[in-house]
Amino acid sequence: MTIHAVEIKDFDFKDYGIYYNMFHTQDNILYSKTDVYEDHMTRFPLIDTPGHLGYTIGQSAPYALKSMEKHCHTMEALFCAADPIVLCFAKSRENLPPQAEDIHAVILRTGDVAVLGRDIWHDACHGLGSPAAYYYLASCGESPADWVTVADDVVVEW
Repeated sequence: MTIHAVEIKDFDFKDYGIYYNMFHTQDNILYSKTDVYEDHMTRFPLIDTPGHLGYTIGQSAPYALKSMEKHCHTMEALFCAADPIVLCFAKSRENLPPQAEDIHAVILRTGDVAVLGRDIWHDACHGLGSPAAYYYLASCGESPADWVTVADDVVVEW
């Protein structure tokens, strides 16, 4: 099965978490500007627990999606460091592994923030055609989740 990544701004993300576009005026974004800076900030905390900031370098897309993880203890916020990234995610079906037909792929660009809800399957993000770095924010104190093999083959393209 091949899935194609779409721009996150064109995807209805509300069933998976919260999407912020830091550059557009939204009710959940505060904006200020002076002669020396322009600032965009989330109105509310990004995740609902104290968090650790992480930094990952993902391999390039297209790629074969082999496994995913999910967390019941934390929301997870993901945002690109500079270059665009592809994020794959899927809703959980109780105790089943991630199902290929449930997987979606979106592209995050500078200014896009995806905050995954608890128990949402996701993989490590990948760069568009070359490795790319991204940041993530997740709850403090918990060990990393186990990665589970995806049911059926999935190839991610953009």
